[in-house]
Amino acid sequence: MLRWLFLLLLLANALLFFWYAQQQAARAEPEAVNVGSLRLLSELNGDEVLPARERVCLSYRPLSDEYDARRLLRLLADEPVSAEAVELEPAIAGYRLTLPLPAEAAARIELLDELARQGWVPESRGAQLSFGSFADMAALQEVRAALPQPLRGRTQVAPVRAEKALWAVRVKHLSGYEISSEINQLIKTSWPGINIEKNPCEGVASPEVDQ
Repeated sequence: MLRWLFLLLLLANALLFFWYAQQQAARAEPEAVNVGSLRLLSELNGDEVLPARERVCLSYRPLSDEYDARRLLRLLADEPVSAEAVELEPAIAGYRLTLPLPAEAAARIELLDELARQGWVPESRGAQLSFGSFADMAALQEVRAALPQPLRGRTQVAPVRAEKALWAVRVKHLSGYEISSEINQLIKTSWPGINIEKNPCEGVASPEVDQ
Protein backbone atom coordinates (compact mmCIF):
# COMPACT_ATOMS: atom_id res chain seq x y z
CA MET A 1 0.00 0.00 0.00
CA LEU A 2 2.80 2.40 0.89
CA ARG A 3 4.54 1.60 -2.37
CA TRP A 4 1.44 2.59 -4.39
CA LEU A 5 1.10 5.81 -2.38
CA PHE A 6 4.75 6.62 -3.06
CA LEU A 7 4.28 6.02 -6.81
CA LEU A 8 1.20 8.29 -6.86
CA LEU A 9 3.20 11.06 -5.18
CA LEU A 10 5.98 10.71 -7.75
CA LEU A 11 3.43 10.89 -10.59
CA ALA A 12 1.81 13.98 -9.07
CA ASN A 13 5.20 15.68 -8.73
CA ALA A 14 6.07 14.81 -12.33
CA LEU A 15 2.75 16.27 -13.58
CA LEU A 16 3.25 19.40 -11.49
CA PHE A 17 6.80 19.88 -12.81
CA PHE A 18 5.59 19.38 -16.40
CA TRP A 19 2.83 21.99 -15.93
CA TYR A 20 5.28 24.49 -14.41
CA ALA A 21 7.75 23.99 -17.28
CA GLN A 22 4.98 24.63 -19.82
CA GLN A 23 4.01 27.89 -18.07
CA GLN A 24 7.59 29.13 -18.03
CA ALA A 25 8.06 28.28 -21.70
CA ALA A 26 4.91 30.20 -22.62
CA ARG A 27 6.14 33.29 -20.75
CA ALA A 28 9.55 33.10 -22.39
CA GLU A 29 8.18 33.13 -25.94
CA PRO A 30 9.06 36.42 -27.69
CA GLU A 31 6.19 38.68 -28.55
CA ALA A 32 5.17 38.21 -32.16
CA VAL A 33 5.95 41.12 -34.47
CA ASN A 34 3.32 42.12 -36.94
CA VAL A 35 5.53 42.14 -40.03
CA GLY A 36 2.65 43.36 -42.15
CA SER A 37 2.62 46.66 -40.25
CA LEU A 38 6.27 47.42 -41.11
CA ARG A 39 6.96 49.51 -44.20
CA LEU A 40 10.08 50.33 -46.15
CA LEU A 41 11.01 53.95 -46.84
CA SER A 42 10.28 53.35 -50.51
CA GLU A 43 6.69 52.42 -49.61
CA LEU A 44 5.90 55.82 -48.04
CA ASN A 45 3.77 58.34 -49.86
CA GLY A 46 5.56 61.32 -51.32
CA ASP A 47 4.15 63.76 -48.76
CA GLU A 48 4.39 61.37 -45.80
CA VAL A 49 7.05 62.10 -43.18
CA LEU A 50 8.23 59.64 -40.55
CA PRO A 51 7.84 60.95 -36.99
CA ALA A 52 11.16 62.09 -35.55
CA ARG A 53 12.52 60.04 -32.68
CA GLU A 54 12.77 62.06 -29.50
CA ARG A 55 16.18 63.46 -28.62
CA VAL A 56 17.70 64.91 -25.48
CA CYS A 57 20.14 67.80 -25.97
CA LEU A 58 22.52 69.11 -23.34
CA SER A 59 25.75 71.03 -23.05
CA TYR A 60 28.82 70.89 -20.84
CA ARG A 61 30.11 74.43 -20.20
CA PRO A 62 32.20 76.44 -19.72
CA LEU A 63 35.51 74.95 -20.82
CA SER A 64 38.59 77.15 -20.81
CA ASP A 65 39.84 76.33 -24.31
CA GLU A 66 39.57 74.05 -27.33
CA TYR A 67 42.04 71.58 -25.82
CA ASP A 68 39.74 70.95 -22.86
CA ALA A 69 36.77 70.59 -25.19
CA ARG A 70 38.62 67.95 -27.24
CA ARG A 71 39.55 66.07 -24.07
CA LEU A 72 35.89 65.92 -23.08
CA LEU A 73 34.93 64.68 -26.55
CA ARG A 74 37.39 61.80 -26.15
CA LEU A 75 35.86 60.95 -22.78
CA LEU A 76 32.39 60.72 -24.37
CA ALA A 77 33.60 58.86 -27.47
CA ASP A 78 32.41 55.44 -26.23
CA GLU A 79 28.95 56.69 -25.21
CA PRO A 80 26.00 56.30 -27.66
CA VAL A 81 25.77 60.05 -28.19
CA SER A 82 26.68 62.61 -30.82
CA ALA A 83 28.92 65.37 -29.47
CA GLU A 84 30.62 68.45 -30.86
CA ALA A 85 32.91 71.16 -29.50
CA VAL A 86 31.77 74.74 -30.07
CA GLU A 87 33.40 78.09 -29.34
CA LEU A 88 31.14 80.35 -27.30
CA GLU A 89 30.70 84.07 -27.80
CA PRO A 90 33.12 85.91 -25.49
CA ALA A 91 31.48 86.75 -22.19
CA ILE A 92 30.61 90.33 -21.23
CA ALA A 93 33.38 91.55 -18.94
CA GLY A 94 32.00 95.07 -18.40
CA TYR A 95 30.36 98.08 -20.05
CA ARG A 96 31.63 101.24 -21.75
CA LEU A 97 29.84 104.60 -21.68
CA THR A 98 30.24 106.46 -24.97
CA LEU A 99 29.00 109.62 -26.67
CA PRO A 100 28.89 109.96 -30.50
CA LEU A 101 30.83 112.93 -31.85
CA PRO A 102 29.09 115.39 -34.19
CA ALA A 103 29.98 115.06 -37.85
CA GLU A 104 31.00 118.71 -38.23
CA ALA A 105 34.43 119.74 -36.92
CA ALA A 106 33.13 122.97 -35.37
CA ALA A 107 30.42 121.09 -33.45
CA ARG A 108 33.03 118.64 -32.19
CA ILE A 109 35.23 121.41 -30.86
CA GLU A 110 32.23 123.07 -29.18
CA LEU A 111 31.26 119.75 -27.51
CA LEU A 112 34.80 119.12 -26.23
CA ASP A 113 35.03 122.67 -24.88
CA GLU A 114 31.69 122.28 -23.08
CA LEU A 115 32.83 119.05 -21.45
CA ALA A 116 36.19 120.53 -20.47
CA ARG A 117 34.50 123.50 -18.78
CA GLN A 118 32.59 121.01 -16.59
CA GLY A 119 35.68 118.97 -15.78
CA TRP A 120 35.19 116.12 -18.26
CA VAL A 121 38.12 114.97 -20.42
CA PRO A 122 36.80 111.82 -22.18
CA GLU A 123 38.95 109.52 -24.29
CA SER A 124 38.51 109.84 -28.05
CA ARG A 125 37.75 106.55 -29.80
CA GLY A 126 37.24 107.22 -33.49
CA ALA A 127 33.83 108.84 -33.95
CA GLN A 128 32.97 108.46 -30.25
CA LEU A 129 34.02 109.77 -26.89
CA SER A 130 34.48 107.23 -24.11
CA PHE A 131 33.82 108.05 -20.46
CA GLY A 132 35.44 104.83 -19.28
CA SER A 133 34.76 101.13 -18.82
CA PHE A 134 32.83 99.83 -15.82
CA ALA A 135 32.54 96.38 -14.25
CA ASP A 136 28.80 96.74 -13.64
CA MET A 137 25.86 98.88 -14.74
CA ALA A 138 25.48 100.56 -11.35
CA ALA A 139 28.89 102.24 -11.61
CA LEU A 140 28.19 103.26 -15.21
CA GLN A 141 24.83 104.81 -14.33
CA GLU A 142 26.46 106.82 -11.56
CA VAL A 143 28.84 108.44 -14.06
CA ARG A 144 26.08 108.92 -16.62
CA ALA A 145 23.90 110.71 -14.06
CA ALA A 146 26.69 113.24 -13.45
CA LEU A 147 26.81 114.34 -17.11
CA PRO A 148 24.96 117.49 -18.25
CA GLN A 149 21.32 116.76 -19.01
CA PRO A 150 21.45 117.51 -22.79
CA LEU A 151 24.38 115.12 -23.22
CA ARG A 152 23.15 112.43 -20.85
CA GLY A 153 20.37 111.34 -23.20
CA ARG A 154 22.77 111.03 -26.13
CA THR A 155 25.17 108.67 -24.39
CA GLN A 156 25.29 105.00 -25.36
CA VAL A 157 26.21 101.82 -23.49
CA ALA A 158 28.42 99.27 -25.25
CA PRO A 159 29.33 95.87 -23.81
CA VAL A 160 33.01 95.07 -23.30
CA ARG A 161 33.73 91.46 -24.27
CA ALA A 162 36.37 89.26 -22.68
CA GLU A 163 39.46 88.85 -24.84
CA LYS A 164 39.38 85.06 -24.62
CA ALA A 165 36.35 82.99 -25.67
CA LEU A 166 35.23 79.94 -23.71
CA TRP A 167 34.16 76.59 -25.17
CA ALA A 168 31.34 74.09 -24.69
CA VAL A 169 30.59 70.50 -25.70
CA ARG A 170 27.07 69.98 -27.03
CA VAL A 171 25.61 66.47 -26.82
CA LYS A 172 22.55 64.77 -28.35
CA HIS A 173 21.21 61.31 -27.56
CA LEU A 174 17.98 59.36 -27.86
CA SER A 175 15.35 59.87 -25.19
CA GLY A 176 15.43 57.06 -22.63
CA TYR A 177 19.22 56.90 -22.48
CA GLU A 178 21.12 58.68 -19.72
CA ILE A 179 24.85 59.32 -19.51
CA SER A 180 25.96 57.43 -16.42
CA SER A 181 26.38 59.26 -13.14
CA GLU A 182 29.94 57.88 -12.97
CA ILE A 183 30.85 59.62 -16.25
CA ASN A 184 29.22 62.88 -15.15
CA GLN A 185 30.99 62.73 -11.79
CA LEU A 186 34.31 62.17 -13.55
CA ILE A 187 33.61 65.21 -15.76
CA LYS A 188 32.78 67.40 -12.74
CA THR A 189 35.95 66.24 -10.99
CA SER A 190 38.14 66.84 -14.04
CA TRP A 191 36.63 70.26 -14.80
CA PRO A 192 35.61 71.97 -11.52
CA GLY A 193 32.90 74.56 -12.07
CA ILE A 194 31.52 72.95 -15.24
CA ASN A 195 27.73 72.99 -15.66
CA ILE A 196 25.60 70.30 -17.32
CA GLU A 197 22.62 72.05 -18.91
CA LYS A 198 19.65 70.49 -20.71
CA ASN A 199 18.66 72.53 -23.77
CA PRO A 200 15.83 72.42 -26.34
CA CYS A 201 16.81 70.38 -29.38
CA GLU A 202 16.73 72.32 -32.65
CA GLY A 203 15.02 70.71 -35.62
CA VAL A 204 13.81 67.54 -33.85
CA ALA A 205 11.05 66.70 -31.40
CA SER A 206 12.28 66.65 -27.83
CA PRO A 207 10.64 65.68 -24.56
CA GLU A 208 9.97 68.17 -21.79
CA VAL A 209 12.92 68.31 -19.40
CA ASP A 210 13.36 69.83 -15.99
CA GLN A 211 15.61 72.86 -16.01
